[in-house]
Amino acid sequence: MKLLRDIKVIIWDFDGTFYPQSAAVTVAMEEGQYQTIMRHKGWSHEKAREEFWKIYPKQTTSGNAAVGLIVGIPTAQAAVENEEGFDRLTFIQKDARLPEMFIQLKAFRHFVLGNGVKANLERTSKGLGIAGVFEEIVTSEVVGANKPDPAGYLYIMKKTGLKPEEHLMVGDREVVDLAPAKKLAMQTCLVTWGKGFEELPKPGKSVDVTIPTPYDLSNVLNT
Repeated sequence: MKLLRDIKVIIWDFDGTFYPQSAAVTVAMEEGQYQTIMRHKGWSHEKAREEFWKIYPKQTTSGNAAVGLIVGIPTAQAAVENEEGFDRLTFIQKDARLPEMFIQLKAFRHFVLGNGVKANLERTSKGLGIAGVFEEIVTSEVVGANKPDPAGYLYIMKKTGLKPEEHLMVGDREVVDLAPAKKLAMQTCLVTWGKGFEELPKPGKSVDVTIPTPYDLSNVLNT
């Protein structure tokens, strides 16, 4: 098994990484995006859905950015409107292994780089028992863009002052989470939640290591 070396900072994706992304979560998120488009454009649900999928993921792999492009608002504003009334904790089963994992990883600095709304991610972190773990939760409200835009990664590196290769990006989507990090010379880890690669694309060159759950991260870190 390949071990990741010289890591000092762990950057975490949120949705689909700290908990498995279920169909129910995906549907709820997509519905929020359609509702934002409908409010701004006065379109039917069918029209909003159709126009969303013309943009996503062809022009952008960020749903928030796609909504912003369609209705003409900043990505950060789209994110806030898309998540109005959306509560992740409705879909997540709290697991004691998550806070225990961060106790094991206390030697590292931790950030979240998420495509959600900062206040909502903070509230969800509290509900999952990991509030206070992260130096900062970075979203489009902080840097003006969602992944895979490099802005969030660059912001975190500026804050840490460390070399790119001393940062590890952990996420569940190679194109969105890991490929941008790898382009900046960070190390990367793909979380699959046990899905086989019949369900997921086979990991590409942007993935350094693959683990079934975030709880397995300590097994690939050379501490």
